[in-house]
Amino acid sequence: MFIFTPLFTIFVLLLGGYLAKRVGVLKQKQSRMFLDFAILFALPCLIFDKTYHLNFDLSLIALILGGLLSCVLAALFAVVLGVIFKFSKSTLASMFLLAGFGNTLFVGIPIVSGVYGEVFLSEVIFYDALATAIPISIIGPIVLSCVGSQKVNMLENIKKILFFPPFIALMLGFICKIFVLPEFVFKPIVIFGNSATAVALFAIGLGLGFGAIKTAYKPTIIVVLCKTLLAPLIFIILLKLLAVELEPRIIVAILESAMPTMTLAGAMIMKAKLDTNLAVSSIAFGILFSFVSIPLLCYFLF
Repeated sequence: MFIFTPLFTIFVLLLGGYLAKRVGVLKQKQSRMFLDFAILFALPCLIFDKTYHLNFDLSLIALILGGLLSCVLAALFAVVLGVIFKFSKSTLASMFLLAGFGNTLFVGIPIVSGVYGEVFLSEVIFYDALATAIPISIIGPIVLSCVGSQKVNMLENIKKILFFPPFIALMLGFICKIFVLPEFVFKPIVIFGNSATAVALFAIGLGLGFGAIKTAYKPTIIVVLCKTLLAPLIFIILLKLLAVELEPRIIVAILESAMPTMTLAGAMIMKAKLDTNLAVSSIAFGILFSFVSIPLLCYFLF
């Protein structure tokens, strides 16, 4: 029952955006405006606040890298299945990115908050940075360039990461830990940060479309199952092999590895003009399937 509240919250926010589009109050293209606000303004505030208050240790990095490894292995398995089904190279590249990187922040935050409150939100943000945002910024262009017309410019990609507002906020959060900042500084920052998840989920709902599934149902099923079920299963097996106890921090990392496809991964694929239908379908149905996969995962973890 404890997982019902965050899932219901996510559902309502997504439905709000989707209905706003369907009734004509807002247009689908306006989702970009809401996402820009969330990513460029609200999210940096959230990241700075939680990073500044993060109790950092090296074991957290090891745990996050374990989650990243599990997602990459799940993505490679998805590609192997794609090869067996004789999908095109553009579809295989799209499958790797869509199955390898999840919506660890905007879906992860309400899920983890519903389970543990706000105790582990700093860890969620750090997980997103190390296992999702930074890796896809580096790996994404490389993968897309292998099958598309784009050429990889590593210097340009590094520059984009360094000047990306959420990354700047992450670095500032760690730098400012050297000092003791007065609490009043965080009042407006917290207000901005608290709006990030709601606005982002509303924007995702506004941009959701389900028509593309007709031409991409096979790779979509593979991507969704690998991302939401196989990745956390691999992570749990790795933890069991290393005899790691499933304490709350570990469970948070497992839940993060099970998050549905990352919206940015879909946007990168669409911009590169690869398998656009697969990208749209994986985002839409990945979110819908998470209403089944997350409760199922929580049933076995708790």
